[in-house]
Amino acid sequence: MTAARWAMEKRKNMELKETIEKRRTIRDFQNKIIPINIIEYAIENGFKAPTYNHLREWDFVLISSLQSKLKLIESEQLDKIIDYDELEAIFRNEDTIMKEMYLDAIPKQKKMILDAPSIVIVVFKPKTRVENAKKIYDLNCLASVWACIENFLLSLAEHDVYGVTFIPQNIDIIKKKLGIPDELEIASIIPIGYKSDSAKILKQNRINIIERIHSENW
Repeated sequence: MTAARWAMEKRKNMELKETIEKRRTIRDFQNKIIPINIIEYAIENGFKAPTYNHLREWDFVLISSLQSKLKLIESEQLDKIIDYDELEAIFRNEDTIMKEMYLDAIPKQKKMILDAPSIVIVVFKPKTRVENAKKIYDLNCLASVWACIENFLLSLAEHDVYGVTFIPQNIDIIKKKLGIPDELEIASIIPIGYKSDSAKILKQNRINIIERIHSENW
């Protein structure tokens, strides 16, 4: 390998590392439209993720209208008033970092759906419905679609667009309201947008990878 080729490959590796480190969960967005070509670019890269059956049976529902956003809010009952003291009590004995995340996230769920310029609903075809899974192999389809989601989020971060993965509780209601075929499942609802100047960046748990790597056995 020539010096010039080596330098180019090193730069590509650095760009990947920078993008990975750049990606963050963001719940506060600017009032700024995301160009559709950026979303399509991220979806295209999503489809390059590994999949258990090589079929990549994933679809993306794009939402931007207030009417569709309200369908999500109504389905997930996000319009109810949040009792912050009650929420604080629920997470009182939890890990500090996790507690801080939930206390920030839960009160913002309605707002982040309304404020995000675009919402992406990632849909997949299940091998077995999650509630009927009996072994890890049955969840290969779920593992595959989340690899797709990671590629999608990293590709958005490359263009300074960020998001937050929201796992809905009332999937069947959402599918009915949005006309999603019954045989498909929703992996995640992802509000996306440009980061607000006031967006809160939450602490991350620092990992010592040496303690997490096990050679030959545990």
